[in-house]
Amino acid sequence: MDERRADRRRTGCAHRLEAWADGVVAGLDAQEDLERSLRRALRGNPTLREETAVRRADALRAAALGLGPEGCAVAAGVSRRMLRDWQERDPSFAAAMEAAADLAEHERIRARAAAAPAGLSPAALRVVLKAVRDGAVQASAAELGGWTEQSFLRLRRRSPEVAALLAAARRARTKKADRRGLHRFERGYRLVRVDEGDMNGGAGTAGRGSAHGPGASGPDA
Repeated sequence: MDERRADRRRTGCAHRLEAWADGVVAGLDAQEDLERSLRRALRGNPTLREETAVRRADALRAAALGLGPEGCAVAAGVSRRMLRDWQERDPSFAAAMEAAADLAEHERIRARAAAAPAGLSPAALRVVLKAVRDGAVQASAAELGGWTEQSFLRLRRRSPEVAALLAAARRARTKKADRRGLHRFERGYRLVRVDEGDMNGGAGTAGRGSAHGPGASGPDA
C-alpha cells in the first residue's frame, strides 16, 4: 500500500514537472510577442528598421551575457550569416557587439578573481532550448549556449528541471518540413511597413520579411 502511494506521488511529481517545463518552453518567445503587440498598438505594423533594431538588441544582450556569435544569432532569431552581414554593413553595430563581448569577458575575469561560482546564464539555457525546439540536436544546441557536450550532459543528469525542459523543447518542435532550411526569423512572411529609409539603408535588407516578400533566401553559409 505504501509502495503504491509512493508510486502515485512520484507520478504526480513527474507530471507537474512536465507541465511546468511545457509552460516554460511555450513562453520562450513571450517577451518578443509582447513587444511586437505593443508596437502594433502604438503605430500599427512595425517597420523593417524597427524589427531589425529589436533583433540587434537581442544579439547585443546575448553577447554581453557571454554567448558567442552562433549563440547571439539564435538569441536574435536570425542566421549567423545575417548577423555577420549586419556587422559588416554597420560599423557602429559591429563595435557595439565587440564592446558587449569585452564586457562579458571582463565579468568572467572578475568572477574568477572573486572566486564566484562559475556557470552560464539563463540566457544561455534559453538559447539551447530554442535551438532544440527548432530542430537542433542536443550536442550542437549545447555548444550554442557555451557548454561542451560533456558538461551539458552532466548538467542534465544533475538537474531534473533541465532534463524536463529539454524534453519539453523536443515536444514543441515544429513540423519537420517547416524546420528544414531557414531559421525561424527568415521563414515565411511578416507584415511590416517598409519606409524609404529601410529600402535604401542596410538595416532594412536584413528583416524577416515584408509585404513585398520574405527576408533572406537561403540557409546559413
